[in-house]
Amino acid sequence: MYTLVWDKHGFDVKREEMGLAAPGEGGAPELSGMNRPGQCSVSYAQWSQFMRTGHHDATCLNRALRESWSRCRKQDVDPGPRKCWNFLPMESLEPAAGRLRSLARDVENDVYAAIRDRNLLMTLTTAEGYVVRTSGDPDTLKLADKLNFGPGALWAEGSVGTNAIGTALVTGKPTQVFGREHYCESHHSWSCSAAAIFDPLGNIVGCFDISGPSEGDHALALTLVLDAVRVLEKRLFKQHCAELEHRSGSLVAAAFNSVLTGMISIDCRGIISDANIAAETLLGVPGAALQGQPADRFFDYGAFLACHRDGQAAAIPMPCRVSHELLARATPMYSLNGTWVGTVVAVMEPQRAPRRDRTVSPRLAGSREHESGEKEQRQGLGRILGQSPAIARAIGLALKAARTPSTVLLTGESGTGKELFARGIHAESGRSGGPFVAVNCGAIAPELIQSELFGYTGGSFTGADRKGRPGKFELADTGTLFLDEIGEMPLAMQVNLLRVLEDRQVMRVGGGRVIPVDVKIIAATNKDLEQEAAQGRFRPDLLYRLNVVRIHVPPLRERGNDIDTLARAHAERLAREFGLPFRGIEEAALARLRAHHWPGNVRELINAIEHALNAMEGPLLRVGDLAQHLRTSAAAPRTSGGLRSGSLRYQEADIIREVLERHAGNISRTAKELGIGRNTLYAKMHRLGITEGSCAPAARAPHP
Repeated sequence: MYTLVWDKHGFDVKREEMGLAAPGEGGAPELSGMNRPGQCSVSYAQWSQFMRTGHHDATCLNRALRESWSRCRKQDVDPGPRKCWNFLPMESLEPAAGRLRSLARDVENDVYAAIRDRNLLMTLTTAEGYVVRTSGDPDTLKLADKLNFGPGALWAEGSVGTNAIGTALVTGKPTQVFGREHYCESHHSWSCSAAAIFDPLGNIVGCFDISGPSEGDHALALTLVLDAVRVLEKRLFKQHCAELEHRSGSLVAAAFNSVLTGMISIDCRGIISDANIAAETLLGVPGAALQGQPADRFFDYGAFLACHRDGQAAAIPMPCRVSHELLARATPMYSLNGTWVGTVVAVMEPQRAPRRDRTVSPRLAGSREHESGEKEQRQGLGRILGQSPAIARAIGLALKAARTPSTVLLTGESGTGKELFARGIHAESGRSGGPFVAVNCGAIAPELIQSELFGYTGGSFTGADRKGRPGKFELADTGTLFLDEIGEMPLAMQVNLLRVLEDRQVMRVGGGRVIPVDVKIIAATNKDLEQEAAQGRFRPDLLYRLNVVRIHVPPLRERGNDIDTLARAHAERLAREFGLPFRGIEEAALARLRAHHWPGNVRELINAIEHALNAMEGPLLRVGDLAQHLRTSAAAPRTSGGLRSGSLRYQEADIIREVLERHAGNISRTAKELGIGRNTLYAKMHRLGITEGSCAPAARAPHP
């Protein structure tokens, strides 16, 4: 027989005598991993006997087929004539279906060329067995329609019985099923060959299948399936490696640029290959001008080389030529085989006594900072960009609230930066040295909220850590607890939170000891809590307890020219992170950004800027680089009194409808483009009277 073998080049089919059927198993070949000529190994009488009695003739059925039929019988699959009635709309299969289509597009073209005019079709399915795409000869597609074998149909064993797709997904092995080997009688005139598609971690991500009427030419079916799967798995492996490389590179870059210590990488030639912003600032070299410079220009690199010994990775002090006040320590780096591959230099100022205001050194204080928080030189609420009256009022009130232990309630739409305000209040307060603990009240299962917030003792419930765990209140002791999306907290849980806010004491689930906690509470919501309380979805007494210092974070559309400031700042930051040349944003593009309504607020703006940077062809961001809905948006009509009454609501509804239509009603893609969450989008659609549109079904063509 044939078995599937993995080598460094991918899947291959090898002959292996050890896998031949044992004498007691009969002469039928194994169901999985075998390129068979197309003959069915089962007679109608044998199939009928099993369907009536559940017993079979061991001389005719191989083990894989027996196991598959037994699974179907246990799942009460109807073996009579039937079509596939289990369907999902194609938009429900995204984004997995989209990834598979993109992965296999050119492979499908090659396979189609090989099966053309052979009375066959090929099929791509998800890991669950839902059909993503079918293509092949037109007459075969028409026959497949009679079985409802098309996009969205579920061809798992539990849905349509033994078939190559469903059985390959269960066993993980290449599978061929001919004629009456199918469990359901309606499929007895078909034959199929399929193999599961594995990712590099061993997870099944889909299935590739070639099927057709049994009289079709199936001689090369399994070979073509295995070739296609081998190509797809190689492609998945390359994508996985690229993702790991990108992730590790991003992690190193983030760590490199997130510390206040200057960090410089030097290659074996003594040339600076990389440097973070702190190093550029300390050495007085702006931008990325350090790269490519000889290290000896800034340090006594010869002193390091004189002290450096192969194989020893100890840090070596190195005099700095720029300023004798700066301290530099060089650490050699080695490869796995012990070869010296370069040097990392840490540059810092002498340690000084800490200051109460937690400001940074004068050298670093002048560096440019952004609202996103990737650079930590700008402290507290100073990280929030903008000078509009609306944002200035919010920042001013937040500064005052940071000086007292009072509870703060942050309100505002999604994407306005409420968590940035919460972190800023914490950093400006006397608790800045303590922990900042954030809790998303809408992301915790209702049955786990109490143990998450208050902790639990060992063995207090099934699956609990036997040592117990502290809750978020205990973890935030002496610091700040940020209760995000407080409006999503279940009503039954709110009374427990009210008691803690009043007493500042918690008791772990399953425990009997009261634990005092010293925390500043900051809550945030994008809901109208007064309206929620009036409708019985939020406790009024909890609202009164939270609503001590109320700070409304304004939406971006109310911040005027802050849009220009934010757009420039984030464009510069992202361009620097991406290594792109950037000279600014042309005025026409800024005008388009100012004209947009920004229902997703700052988060949507950042996504729009990132899209434009990816589309740029030069160092200047132009109108043509913006997304289409931003290029075509016109400035909002104005009267002497400002926007006409109700126009903001109409604009928001129009924008949501436009993006929904562009994505064929797909909620996830629409929310991503708008820069808001799915729940927020649903809430806006309900408020604006927008019904969810249906996505057009996937088209099936005679060829890919």
